[in-house]
Parts: sequence; C-alpha cells; structure tokens
Amino acid sequence: MKSYRLSIISTAALLLLASCNRDDVTSPEHKDIVDAVFASGTVIMEDTYHVTSQTAGILTESFIKEGDSVKAGQLLFNLENNTEQAMEAGASANYRYADSNNSPHSPIWQKLKQQQLQALDQLATDSVQYVRYHNLYVSHAVAKAEMDKMKLAYENSKSNLRQIESNMADTRKSLQVEALNAKANYIAQKEGNKQTVFQAPYNGIVLNAPKAKGDLVKNGEMLAEIGSGDYLAKLMVSEDDISRVRLGQEVYIEFNTERGKSYKAHVCRIFPAFSDEDQSFIVEAKCDVETPALREGTQLQANIIIAARKQALVIPRRFLLDGNKVQVKGESNQRSVQKGIVTPEWVEIRAGLKETDKIIFRNNGKSN
Repeated sequence: MKSYRLSIISTAALLLLASCNRDDVTSPEHKDIVDAVFASGTVIMEDTYHVTSQTAGILTESFIKEGDSVKAGQLLFNLENNTEQAMEAGASANYRYADSNNSPHSPIWQKLKQQQLQALDQLATDSVQYVRYHNLYVSHAVAKAEMDKMKLAYENSKSNLRQIESNMADTRKSLQVEALNAKANYIAQKEGNKQTVFQAPYNGIVLNAPKAKGDLVKNGEMLAEIGSGDYLAKLMVSEDDISRVRLGQEVYIEFNTERGKSYKAHVCRIFPAFSDEDQSFIVEAKCDVETPALREGTQLQANIIIAARKQALVIPRRFLLDGNKVQVKGESNQRSVQKGIVTPEWVEIRAGLKETDKIIFRNNGKSN
C-alpha cells in the first residue's frame, strides 16, 4: 500500500513538472491597441477668486448663498467695524483742522501777519529816527552816542523783521506738510473702510460662502469663493507617467456622478512643478463635448491617450523577450522585432513578424 501511494505522488509530480515546462505557442493578430495614462481627479472651475476681509468686524449683511450666480460689481457683504469708523471720523477731523490752519485766514497765520505788520511799523519808526539823529550828528547837534543808539535800534528792527518773516516761511511749509499728511491719512483710512463693503470681482458662481449674517469676521478670513469660466478636470498624474503627457492629447473622462459613460476632452495645461499637497503632478483637461451638469469637486477618473492604432499587429506582452526579441517556432535563435505601442497586455509589432509566424513562450524564460 505504501509503495502504491509513492507511485501516485511520483506520477503527479511528473505531470506537474511537464505542465510547468510546456511551451505556450501563439501567432500575431490584428487588434485595436491604445496606450493610455490613468489619472484620478476632480472637477474645478477655470478661474476662482477668494473674497477676503482686510479688517475685522461683524457681518451685518450677506446677500448671497452657495450656488448663486453673481455679476461683476454686485454687492455681496456688509461688514461693521466701529473702531475703523471712529478712526475714519478722527482722521477726517484732523484733516479739516490741518487744512484750516493752512488757510491764509487761519488764526496762526493771522497772528504771524500781525507780528510782521508790527515789525514793519517799528522798522519804519526806527528808520526815521536813525536818519534824523544821523543828520543832527552831522550838524553837531547831538552826540555820537545818541546817534549810535538810534542806529542800533534801527538794526535791531531790521533783524526782528527778518526773523519774523523767516518764521512765517517755516510755518507756511510746516502747515502745508501737516495738511498733506492729514489728507493722506484720511484718504487711507477712508479707503480702508471700503473694505467693509464687498463686491463681486467678476461674473461667476458662488462656490463657498462660509460666513452668515451676524458672524464675527477676522482680518484675512475668507468670506466667499467665486468661480467662473469653464469646468475643467484637474488630473493627478504620477511621476512615472508625467513625461509622456503632452498638450492637446485626447482624454476620456468618467465622472462619479455618471458611471459607465465617458466624455472626450483634451489636455489644456500641464503644471511644471510637483504638487506637495496632491503628491502628484497636476494636469488640466477641458471637455470637447457637452457634459452633464457639473459641480465643483466632483470626483472623476480619466485615461490620457498617449498613442492609439487601429488593427495593429500585436502579440501578448509576455511573449516579448529581453532585448525586443521573440522565439519563433522552428528557429534556434531568437528573432529581433521592432515594437510600437506597449500596454500591460499587448505589444504592437511594427516589423519582424507576420501573422503566419508561430512564437513560443517558455515558462522558465524571461519576458519584458
């Protein structure tokens, strides 16, 4: 009984060994063959814009919701910021005060003009006195000391007038600078307060509006995302495949919202840098045919057509050996062939084989 069992096991082992060493034989055949790069992705809009607050405050009005169509210049939000409004009022008051001081009729300027008139009057008086005493001194009617006293008073009056007029020039420049600075500050504050009124930058669709009336808005926080233009497919392509992708290549897209149906598109943009966020290279494709009603963020799968040929002469890929060679039945040496499109299952043969050739795949051999 024991030897009978050993005989059965030995026979089975021989049959298995024979099966492993059996050669597969096939002939080239004509098939449509396509070489494609697979990519997953999402639907995006051609242009998107974030409406961002440049100040903090309370959202007092929200005139939109997700899905709304908006026109360029349309009012979207109102934001209330009492601090900013108070600062604008203060800047306005400072500008009015500085502009008033810069006027020729301002109290500051009138006081300086009065000082100038008084200095001119005093100079005129001292000039007359000096001339009178000078003439008296020439006629020996007064002493030189009296004449020198009048001369000194005259010189002092001239110096005082020059000082007043210099102060007037300096004050004029200072008032002008203060008025200009106050005006600039007021304009800047007024422009800053415009950030509390938000308008649509262009025609589009509201994709996201995370804030509602009454919400607190922080400086730099997004109030809305607006998209416009055509819908595009944002495709994520691996590092191994990106070098094969070119502008204009055909793409066939299947949306998760409509399984089992593909839409023809073409590659319209290839981003030059690797995306750390997506961990892939990004390619955009635009549909050439009418699509279903799309939504931003819809998931999809796509095949980017690298090459395609109708009724090409092909062989199973496993029959292609190292060095682009095949083993033809009845030939001792391997035959070189010229390959074309290569897919996971098939290899296009451009030259070196014909349909009547029989090629062999040995289970213990190496294939490409």
